[in-house]
Amino acid sequence: MTQFEVIDVNPQNVEEVGFFCARSRPGLIGYEDKLVWLESRFREGLCIKMILNGGRGFIEYIPGKYAWRGIVAPNYIVVHCLWITGPRQQHECGEALLDECIGDARAANLDGVAAVAAHRRLSHTDTGFFLRHGFKRIDTVPPGIDLVAFKFRRTAPDPALAGNWEQKRQSLGPGLTIVSSPQCPYSYEGARQISNSAHKLGVPVTTVRIKSATQMRRSAPTPCGAFDLVYRGQFVPNLCHHNSPAKLRIMLDRSQAPGGPQRKLSRPSPAR
Repeated sequence: MTQFEVIDVNPQNVEEVGFFCARSRPGLIGYEDKLVWLESRFREGLCIKMILNGGRGFIEYIPGKYAWRGIVAPNYIVVHCLWITGPRQQHECGEALLDECIGDARAANLDGVAAVAAHRRLSHTDTGFFLRHGFKRIDTVPPGIDLVAFKFRRTAPDPALAGNWEQKRQSLGPGLTIVSSPQCPYSYEGARQISNSAHKLGVPVTTVRIKSATQMRRSAPTPCGAFDLVYRGQFVPNLCHHNSPAKLRIMLDRSQAPGGPQRKLSRPSPAR
């Protein structure tokens, strides 16, 4: 196996080394939002590990009590993101980063590691990647978003989805609602782009910014919650940014089609 240089991102070096995403665009509002967000998350035990040599990628994870995902996993480490760039050694990079997370969970005597994943869509880590590394699918919510877990003890309680997804979506009203959080540094810009496109289409739009892990579990319309679109009570698969009015119109129409969102809007996930 290739040897990788993995560094810990921490309060002392984060402004110097960044946190991988948007590293080349530190002037983004979303980048600055995440820097502020990280101040509190580091105190809660959040870890970011980046590969510098031998590959390119990062993993971000946090104790389940503080996870910014729509799941309940109090005695687990929860992976927020696992992202690998470039085809070369992609699998080995992902495995090396995941091993770091699993090792930290074992050292803390927790029940295991949990994550929100999906199958080749929505900018999530691919479910298959986790399954190939010993994780089990615990639950699934349409349109194909999975809760997976690597349990250290078979008798340990499973993590769970927060639930009530349809009720949460319906509560957002009849127009387009953009739900985002500072956990993703691209979400602010993505919300701005989609909001502008919606206005050009004459589509009523509301933006909701998640401000706490508790709000995430109570209100997010999907288990991810970092960046979600809901239109007329239906989830809209999206690419977070680079959405022209024409692309947004297609996404909104497909979300209302019989059978729900179509897979044509999907794209390969970060780690496969």
